[in-house]
Amino acid sequence: MIGKGGKFRQKTCTENRLLAGLLLCGALLSGCDGTEEGSSAAPVPSVKTIEVKPQNAAQERSLSGTLIVAEETKLSFAVSGKLIDVPLRDGSEFKAGQEIARLDPLDFERELASQNSKRESANVRLKDAEDAFRRQSTLAASGTVSKAALSRSEAALANARSERQVADVAVTIAEENLRRTTLIAPRDGIVTKLLAKQYEEIAAGEPVYEVGRQDAMEVIVLVPEQLVPALKYGNPVTATISGLQDAVVKGRIVEIGATAEAGNAFRVRARLDDPTPGARSGMSATVTLPIVSAVADRPVFTVPLSAIRFDTTETGPVVGQRATLFVFDASKQMVERREVPVVGMAGNRVFVSEGLQAGDRIVTAGVAFLRDGQKARLWSAPE
Repeated sequence: MIGKGGKFRQKTCTENRLLAGLLLCGALLSGCDGTEEGSSAAPVPSVKTIEVKPQNAAQERSLSGTLIVAEETKLSFAVSGKLIDVPLRDGSEFKAGQEIARLDPLDFERELASQNSKRESANVRLKDAEDAFRRQSTLAASGTVSKAALSRSEAALANARSERQVADVAVTIAEENLRRTTLIAPRDGIVTKLLAKQYEEIAAGEPVYEVGRQDAMEVIVLVPEQLVPALKYGNPVTATISGLQDAVVKGRIVEIGATAEAGNAFRVRARLDDPTPGARSGMSATVTLPIVSAVADRPVFTVPLSAIRFDTTETGPVVGQRATLFVFDASKQMVERREVPVVGMAGNRVFVSEGLQAGDRIVTAGVAFLRDGQKARLWSAPE
């Protein structure tokens, strides 16, 4: 029985080893099949898209601007003196003909009195010269006085008359200078800046106020260099003034800057046709500009900001640089990476040129997680 039992145990071990080998092979084969099956079953992302179309010839761009008073000028005295009265302050309104500042008139009053006195003396000398000439003329007619004496009398009369004319001019100048010690508003307006202080010595021509027309407002906006060539003098604009309950005022472009300012943008100024009551210099406004064509020889497309992937900047796309977006290819069921030039921005809209065609479907969400050539499917039906 021992022999039989030992023989039985040996047979069982052999069978166990054979069974273990078969199981190992099966496991390896199963593992290989599982890997291939898992790879083929990887989920395909769904993408949300929109179809892009070229912009019309007339596009609009909305940019932030600032209101200013139109035709700003500086008002000053034509004479020098001590400023004794300067009643207006920043924001003060005034009417044409109103007194808006005064100099101390004392020295000018004294000068006028002196010139008046000189003119009185000249009048006396002129009267004496006229009387002398009449006497000499009478005597010369009777032959009592020589012609030389008559000539001297005539010359003295001419000199007296000349002196009186000089005295008249001096009095007129003194009167005009006294009048100029009062600064009179040439037209209706508003003070945008007070430039002098009371009791300050003011030189002739030194500005006292900076003023503008209250009935004429303008708006200034910085326009990206790519859009400037499309702007023309006289082009219509629309300004929405947020500080006046979003009042909308129309206007026209009156100035396009010749030199770039911050960020290679150019200053553009537009005169508002009908300024809203209450509008003041410095108020913010959203300016809508018509752009005939941002890029004359290329189509321009509008894409949402969410379609742009920020590869080169952390703050957003920059006008003049290139941006990255993805186009969905329905025939291949995949997305394709595109780089497109940014030619303008307005709010959450980005204007691009090149790299796109009418009818292309661009991905508008989740672009940060996509790669070129990745399989994808539509999240929703085409819009």
